[in-house]
Amino acid sequence: MAGRRQQRTVETHRRILEAAQELVAEQSFEATSVEAIAMRAGVAKATVFAHFDGKTSLLIALHLSQLEALATDLRQTVDALAADPQRNDACKEILALLSPWLALYREDPDFARLLLIQSTLKDGPHTRQFIEACSGMEAEIRRALSVLAERGALRPGAEVTVLTQGVMAFYYHVIVGFNLCHITDEIQQTELMQGLLARLL
Repeated sequence: MAGRRQQRTVETHRRILEAAQELVAEQSFEATSVEAIAMRAGVAKATVFAHFDGKTSLLIALHLSQLEALATDLRQTVDALAADPQRNDACKEILALLSPWLALYREDPDFARLLLIQSTLKDGPHTRQFIEACSGMEAEIRRALSVLAERGALRPGAEVTVLTQGVMAFYYHVIVGFNLCHITDEIQQTELMQGLLARLL
């Protein structure tokens, strides 16, 4: 009996996420109401809130699988960097690590805004997973910079902790620029990030 109830809960959760994804694709996140999501999923509005704290939690949940995949790829890429002593181009390596994450936030401006205001988000399981993914990403950038520092690939005397903060500041800067339409496309975003990293590293 408990197993059947749990299966129904998982199915309801999936239907709500699918409904939210469809509606956001059709009419944007801002235009999508919880009522519309509930109607599309065939559940009561209260059921949506039983699974998610609200629209923000839903938006995060829609991207969690992407974040988890990015985090896995990032760890593996840094592992590969650490295993290959010939890889000494700091700007190239860090840009390659950041590019998939920049693409995610470039594709969804609403999700990018959540990244920029993450410290103000209401606590909850989805929010915690989101913040953990962001923190994990920064930790991997720090690890990559530590590897490059050991190889003498960074500026002499540069502190890895300070450089990590600089890289992350530039990362947020280009996301904001794209979100506000000061940076208009992927090429411009990549070139700006590349130029900033060249000056920092």
